[in-house]
Amino acid sequence: MNQAMCPRKMGRDKPATIATINVSAYYTQKVRVIMNYRINVFNVKDSDSNVKAYANVAFGESFVVRNIAIVEKKDGESVFVAMPSYRSNEVDQDGQHVYKSVANPITKEFQQELTGAILDAYEDRENLGKDGLKMGNGMGEPKFNISVNVYEKEGSHIRGLARMYIEDSFVVQNISIVEGKNGLFVSMPAYKNGRGDYQDIAFPISKEFREKLFSAILDTYKVEKEKPKEERVSEAKDKAKAKDDAFLEVDDKDSLPFR
Repeated sequence: MNQAMCPRKMGRDKPATIATINVSAYYTQKVRVIMNYRINVFNVKDSDSNVKAYANVAFGESFVVRNIAIVEKKDGESVFVAMPSYRSNEVDQDGQHVYKSVANPITKEFQQELTGAILDAYEDRENLGKDGLKMGNGMGEPKFNISVNVYEKEGSHIRGLARMYIEDSFVVQNISIVEGKNGLFVSMPAYKNGRGDYQDIAFPISKEFREKLFSAILDTYKVEKEKPKEERVSEAKDKAKAKDDAFLEVDDKDSLPFR
């Protein structure tokens, strides 16, 4: 898991429920809110699990990121936020699989704001409300940019991997551009649950935003596809050097949260 360095002390055990609260006075007064979003916290019923809850973050009521874990530290005295991740084919020096983030903040300021707000919602989960913890002063669609890495491998139906940058503060990666029977389509990052079913980790929640996002992804792919391969490779290397959130290398489709 991608551990966010913003631990909180544990309170007493809370009942399993969906937690939603209204705007936190601390964040409205102390922190400059970077964008508009809503947080809902879902408590885990298994008391033996070190994952105590999951949070969903809806950006502008248009796009949601799920499976953000609130995890108890080994000392049992505090919790931290772990952004959704997947197990890659890479291993570390100890032979352990390396986990890579699927979605995460890309600025220090928003990382502090978002993880702090998630933990604030978790701590106040008994004060429930249907609207959730709302950050910002409006719920308009978020601005976003798209980057695409053309993916070419014999036998694979994946044609490209896209990244979505929300307000230049948050990235969603491992968005697949897939060649199907009826042409290209977009597949959002997903994970396989205990029943063997795939569930999306991040996805549009309105028809209008879905059409806008998917069109932008496919249009960007077509532009990148027209570039000479050497130019695409060079640009990808430059991006990898310039950003910590550079494109993931994909060894095979089994390494993706792909359906």
